[in-house]
Amino acid sequence: MNLEKYYPQMIQTIQNAVRIKTVLDAPVLGGPFGQGNKDCLAYVLSVAEQLGFRTVNLDGYCGYAEIGEGKELVGIVGHLDVVPEGDGWKYPPYSGALEEGAIWGRGTIDDKGPAIISLYAIKALMDDGFKFNKRVRVIFGCNEETGSLCMKHYLEVEEPISYGVSPDSEFPVIFAEKTINSVEIKGESTDGKGAKLVSLDGGIVINAVPDICTLTVNANGENPSDVAQRICDALSKNGIEHEYAIDGDEIRFTVHGKAAHGSVPQLGVNAISYAVAALDGVVDNDFVRIYNTYISTCVHGEKLGCFAEDEYGKIAVNVGLCHYENGKFSIKINSRLPFSTDTKTMFNGIKSTLKNEVCAKVVLLSESEGFKIDPDSDMIQVLYNAYREVTGDTESKPVCTPGGTYAREFSNCVAFGPEMKDYGEMIIHQPNERL
Repeated sequence: MNLEKYYPQMIQTIQNAVRIKTVLDAPVLGGPFGQGNKDCLAYVLSVAEQLGFRTVNLDGYCGYAEIGEGKELVGIVGHLDVVPEGDGWKYPPYSGALEEGAIWGRGTIDDKGPAIISLYAIKALMDDGFKFNKRVRVIFGCNEETGSLCMKHYLEVEEPISYGVSPDSEFPVIFAEKTINSVEIKGESTDGKGAKLVSLDGGIVINAVPDICTLTVNANGENPSDVAQRICDALSKNGIEHEYAIDGDEIRFTVHGKAAHGSVPQLGVNAISYAVAALDGVVDNDFVRIYNTYISTCVHGEKLGCFAEDEYGKIAVNVGLCHYENGKFSIKINSRLPFSTDTKTMFNGIKSTLKNEVCAKVVLLSESEGFKIDPDSDMIQVLYNAYREVTGDTESKPVCTPGGTYAREFSNCVAFGPEMKDYGEMIIHQPNERL
């Protein structure tokens, strides 16, 4: 297979797709997930058609490019939508800049790049005269990051795939994906004496570790400089970068953490958690007390009453979004569950832990049930052996991931690539995503 001859065209296609911002947006005619997703889907399908694929646009929810003949349908399922870009980029996030031997931009790895590369790989096989005795369908979704409604629509109007892969995780092959859920703790807070929290905001999406949190504190009769210094001391003690400005009685802070994918919160530094921790002993407030008592800077639910683990690791608990204003607070938590527990058990554990906090209510926002396939099954072993044959890596084993892919939307589908174990620092959902 001579894929190299397509490198210039393939790189250009990825760059063009990255330049179309595909964050979830207000619906438009023919684009239920916004104009950007509508335009990107149309663009990628037009490229696929030029490459010789049969293409179908399924009402803007998703689309596919197909080749081959036969009863069986093999799926390669990727997505074109992305999470918001955030700050801290070396190159503009929607530039598709080709610098330092990589394409830079939101979606290069997750998941525009891998989905587009799949098209060109199949095209290279076609050029070599490979005869497809099955239909091979590359499916492009537009709502993976915010609910996978695109695949629900696909399954309503199209035949399911016989089996397939999603190039949206890591090698050598994923045999299990953990259950993912989102929970909100919300309520109304009262203040004691002294300095008061005016507002707090952190996070851009629930499934990422927030790297910035802003907050405003009113000194309320105390010396503003003294209040600011106490908060600064607490942040500095934990090595947290920050800036602040004093305007009369109000002190405005910007607190910096480190972004990471929400499935691995231990790899990031949660700006929200450390910002609220710095308010301990400075602000007498129910929200601050509840957060620091039951969440703190923990990432495995140790204080929240939902800790669990199994042979595949501990529960991952990430506060992705937090808002406080006029005494009302909302804490939104995204979690990845070991197979030793489930959403009902976790939810009940949190409710039990907070049962005496009359100002707080716990709400289940969403759940995406995980799955596990026998790692010795034919499907896993075929993909695993293909990986070993191509890479020569005989040490890496099939993986259970805390991440979620389209594989969970289909039976007989697993995630396969694109990240390699020696790829370097994880950059999905972070600044400087690149391929």
